[in-house]
Amino acid sequence: MKRKAKRIIPQLPKAPPTNLKNKGANLDGFGVNVPPDRFVVHIYFDQKDLAEFADVFLAEKELLQWKTGTGTLIRNWKVCAADWIFDHRQRMKRRSRLSPYCSESI
Repeated sequence: MKRKAKRIIPQLPKAPPTNLKNKGANLDGFGVNVPPDRFVVHIYFDQKDLAEFADVFLAEKELLQWKTGTGTLIRNWKVCAADWIFDHRQRMKRRSRLSPYCSESI
């Protein structure tokens, strides 16, 4: 019994990856521009249903000069904003639990 030859489809060479930073592209929405544009931050917080806290976040980070607690520069403001939102929601949960009006059963 004869074996059939495999058909090989020639692959085109892959184009080298383009580095968006060198192209001067607008990367406002990706979180790598620090400090970010106020409008982009307001959009991000609006998507997270916390639109009223965008200015609070910006004021806090501008006060810290866009540095972390250890003093290193923030590279991605979206990661920082996500952490800030998580911490804010945890503070609100804790505040409601400690409230004398909370009706959670223990």
